[in-house]
Amino acid sequence: MPTPADLTAIVPELVLVLTAGIVLLVEAFLERYRGVIAPVALVATAAAAWTRLVLPLPGRCWSGMLSIDATASFVDLTILGALFLSIMITAPFFRRLGRDRGEPYALLLLAATGAMVMASSTDLLVIFLGLELLSIPLYVLNASLKDVEISLEAGLKYFVVGAFAAGFTVYGIALLYGATGTTNLASMAGIFPGRVPLLLLGFAMVLGGFAFKLALFPFHGWAPDVYQGGPTPVTAFLSVVPKAAALVVVLRLVGTVKPGSISNHWLLAGALVAVVSQALGNIVAIVQRDIKRMLAYSGIAHMGYAFVGILAGGPDGRRAVLVYLAAYTLMNVGAFAAVALLSEKEDQPHLINDLAGQGWKRPVVSLALAVCMFSLAGVPPFVGFMGKFLVFGAAVNHDLVWLAVIGVIASLVSAFYYLRVVYFLYMKPLPRREPEFAPSPALVWTAALAAGLVVAVGVFPQPLIRAATEAARMLGG
Repeated sequence: MPTPADLTAIVPELVLVLTAGIVLLVEAFLERYRGVIAPVALVATAAAAWTRLVLPLPGRCWSGMLSIDATASFVDLTILGALFLSIMITAPFFRRLGRDRGEPYALLLLAATGAMVMASSTDLLVIFLGLELLSIPLYVLNASLKDVEISLEAGLKYFVVGAFAAGFTVYGIALLYGATGTTNLASMAGIFPGRVPLLLLGFAMVLGGFAFKLALFPFHGWAPDVYQGGPTPVTAFLSVVPKAAALVVVLRLVGTVKPGSISNHWLLAGALVAVVSQALGNIVAIVQRDIKRMLAYSGIAHMGYAFVGILAGGPDGRRAVLVYLAAYTLMNVGAFAAVALLSEKEDQPHLINDLAGQGWKRPVVSLALAVCMFSLAGVPPFVGFMGKFLVFGAAVNHDLVWLAVIGVIASLVSAFYYLRVVYFLYMKPLPRREPEFAPSPALVWTAALAAGLVVAVGVFPQPLIRAATEAARMLGG
C-alpha cells in the first residue's frame, strides 16, 4: 500500500489527472460551462507547478520505482511550463476553428502526466507506462481535426511509428530483465556486467525506442509529416514535452553504465547519430517552404546538439542537456505560438512566404517569432546561445573537440533558414493577396511571454544553470 509520503510525492500528477477527469465530466454533462475549461486547466497546471516547488522532494519512493528529486523537479517544471503555454495556445486556436471542446485540454493534461511519470521513474516498467500515457493522448490529438485529411494522416503516422517504437522499447526492456534479473535502474547499475550480448542488445533497443521520441537519425522520418499535419498547439506540445521526458530517461539509463563496461564503438555510434542528425536536420530544413516542416527538421538538429551533451557525460554534460531542454522548450513553444496566429488555414501549408511584411503589420507577434528564430540559431544573448555554449563546452572538456566543432558549423548552417524567416517578416513587402490571419490577443500574449522568457533567461541564466547543476548532481554517474 502507498504511504502518505508516496502520495505526497505525486501530488502534481494527481492534480493533473483529477483536473482531466473534471474537464471530461464538464464537457459531457455541463456544456454551458465549457468556457471555464481552459481557465481551469491553466489553474491546475499552475497549481501542479506550485506544489512541485513547495512540497519536499523525498527522493526514492513508491518502493524505489520513482525518484522525486531535483532532476524530476527540474524536468517537471519544464513540462508544466510547456503545458501552460500550450493550453494558452489551444484555447484561441480551437475557438477560431469552432472546435472549442474539453477533450484537447484533458488529453494534454494526461499526456503531461505521462511525461512527468517518465521523468521521475527509476524502473523500466514504470517508464514504459509513462511513455504510453504520454503517447496515446498525442495520437488522438494529432488526428483531432477529423475533417482535415492532413491531420488524420499525421495522427495515423504518429500512431504507427509510436507503436513500433513502443514495441522496440518493451522488447529491449525484456532483454535487459533477462540479462540482469531486474527492471530497476538502481539495481541494474549495481550488477551491470561487461560485454554480455543479451544485455547490450537490450540496451541498444531501449535507446533506439527513445531515439524515436527524440526524432534522432535514423528514427526521424515521422517528424516532418506529423509536425505539419497536427494542429499547431498540439505540435507545440509534441515538439518539446516528449523530448524532455525522453532525454531525462536516456540520461538515467546511461547513468547505469559503469565507465569502461562497454567499448568505444558505442561512443562512435552515438557520435555518428548526433552528427548526422545535425547535418540532415539543418541541410534539409534549408529547402523547406512550410515553416512547421522547417521547425521539424530544426528539431532533429537540436536533438543532435543535445545528444552531444549525453555523449560528453559527467556533471557538466548532464547539466548542459538539462539547460538545453529548458531553452528549447521556451524557443519552440514561442515559435509555434506565433505560427498558430500567422496561419490562415490548418488544411493548407504554413508557407514562410505568407509571413512577408507581417513584421510591420503585426509587430508584437512578429518580434516574438524573430526572437525565437535568433535564439534557435544560437545568437547571443538569447537562451539558445547559452544552451549550445554549455553543450559544446562539455564536449570540449571531455576530449570531444571534433564534435563541438561540427556542432558549431552546423549552427552556422542553421542561421540561414532561421534568418530567412526574419527576412520575410521585415524585408519583404506584403503580397498582393494578403493572407487572412484572424486576430487573437491570447496568441499574441503567449508568443510575447515565451519570447520575453527567451530574452530574460538568456541575459540572466544563473538561476537556470544553478537549478540544472543541482538536477545533474542527482543524476550521478
